[in-house]
Amino acid sequence: MMRQLLSIKKILAISLFSSIVYAEKVGDITEQSGNGAISRQTQEFVAEVGSGVEFMDSLMTGNGRMAVEFLDDSQIRITENSTVVIDQFVYDANPDNSKMALSFAKGTARFISGSIGKMKKENIKLKTNTATIGIRGTDFTVTVDELDRTLVILLPDENGESSGEITVTNEGGTVTLNEAFQATIVSTISTPPANPVQIENITVAQIDNLFIVSPPQEIQEVQEEARTENSSNNILTADFLEFNELEKDYLEEEPEWSFSELDIDLLDIDFLQDLLVIIEESDVLTRKTSEGFEGLVIEGTQPGLDPDTQYNTIIEDTGFIWFYRQVDGIISIRIPIDSNAYINTVTDQKESIITVGDGTSAMITITQVQ
Repeated sequence: MMRQLLSIKKILAISLFSSIVYAEKVGDITEQSGNGAISRQTQEFVAEVGSGVEFMDSLMTGNGRMAVEFLDDSQIRITENSTVVIDQFVYDANPDNSKMALSFAKGTARFISGSIGKMKKENIKLKTNTATIGIRGTDFTVTVDELDRTLVILLPDENGESSGEITVTNEGGTVTLNEAFQATIVSTISTPPANPVQIENITVAQIDNLFIVSPPQEIQEVQEEARTENSSNNILTADFLEFNELEKDYLEEEPEWSFSELDIDLLDIDFLQDLLVIIEESDVLTRKTSEGFEGLVIEGTQPGLDPDTQYNTIIEDTGFIWFYRQVDGIISIRIPIDSNAYINTVTDQKESIITVGDGTSAMITITQVQ
């Protein structure tokens, strides 16, 4: 009996050892900068270019970024403070047998599916704690914030058209994104995904800025030139007024882009998180307006962002209406839903008048000039 137990333990040990040693690689890290790591079973490895990734690996970034290319040529590009888990990856010569499943735990990542025919889109499943993303598109971003809210943006193909379709599903329902730069957010596992929102004045190049792992080649060349110049010249005699390459703005040819009239810095990594909040607030307002608040009358501005008045109008769970404007300064007004208020805003651009109810109980006049 003892001999049998020893034999069983030996077989188990060999099987366990074999499963670790012969784990199949499913992709490689192709780009990496800053802090990044691969968590595998009970071990953690520093992420480096050329490192292989395996089934059940967790890809983590701190103050860094990484890009991974899988066996089917699909790619995932991860920004700072993000975690993505490879839940499943089966690659077969027959696309029907190939499968991929990824979990986005936190942060922001861009997913670009592989060549057509290498893996059927319906066999690719991506999920967050609040939603499941079905892929019939090829290029999109996912952002998961600290509250597990999920933002999904469908990006265009090389011709500027929609790269396909994406379904976003949870216990509350399903929405479909099928136009370039359409976005939706999911707040909780049981809250229906927000109605799709079209993001204006944005390009793929600008989205790419959020996922740059290494500085552009031009900037790298200028930095190298500067290092060479400084190492070969005496620091006391160098004329730094003659060196102006570093003053060039290599992004200046990019069109200015914004989600709204609000001055959000879209080149900042927090842009997608900011966008998530804006879409959620607008969606909450739309849903609540359709659901009720009988007798609530707001005139002079539209729900959500009104491009004419440049106010965001949000109905909050606390029973207040929030008017928010950020143009040449910030205006933030919260009044009870049952108020009767008259709000007159005078700026350099124009005058706008908003009334809540019959506007007779409170009069607010704001003058905002340069």
